[in-house]
Amino acid sequence: MTGLGRIGLVAVRELRAERREPDGIVAAVTFIAVLVLLESLVVGPVVARDADIAPALFWIALAFATILATMRSFDRELEDDALEGLVALPGGRDALFGGKVVAIAVVLAIVALVGGLLSLVLLDLPLALPLHLVVVVVLGVVALPPVVVVDVVLALRLRARAALVPILALPVLVPQLVAASRGASAAIAGDAVGALSWAGLLFAFAVVYGVIGLTIVPAAIE
Repeated sequence: MTGLGRIGLVAVRELRAERREPDGIVAAVTFIAVLVLLESLVVGPVVARDADIAPALFWIALAFATILATMRSFDRELEDDALEGLVALPGGRDALFGGKVVAIAVVLAIVALVGGLLSLVLLDLPLALPLHLVVVVVLGVVALPPVVVVDVVLALRLRARAALVPILALPVLVPQLVAASRGASAAIAGDAVGALSWAGLLFAFAVVYGVIGLTIVPAAIE
């Protein structure tokens, strides 16, 4: 079986596990909905509707949702004692990373859809370039999981991983969050060139951290 085939199998397995035990995705959706609502209330509706503020609040919430969903995914592996068997297979370590990234990106797409609709409705945001915003959000969703998966794997055997993963992941996620926030702001404001430029940077982040993950994760699981 090819590497892509193994990655696909792991991703399908992850998504089936999410369907059987949807507590992870329910928690992530609830988390981003509550956080978007609280943030809009704390900063006030006028400030929260700003084209620069609203995307920043959304992507910060999505970053925490990414960490939550990724940790739940690996916790499920440890609970079922399935991790050792998976990585023992030929190409299992690479497939584990790739499959986790794909599955978490699918989960994040659902979370981003719910959070984005809530942001648009609650804040009554004007949207000049909806298609450009979709491109930015899709690439932003793809760019977040590789970093978080790597950090979770590095802290997987530590008891304090629930505290360490956000500390490790959030500083590294700053460039992605800045690019995603600026790209979304440009799409909301009607700046097509700016939105696509930031989207291209997000694509580059996804490729670079994907390659880094494929390099680090197999050695980190040893």
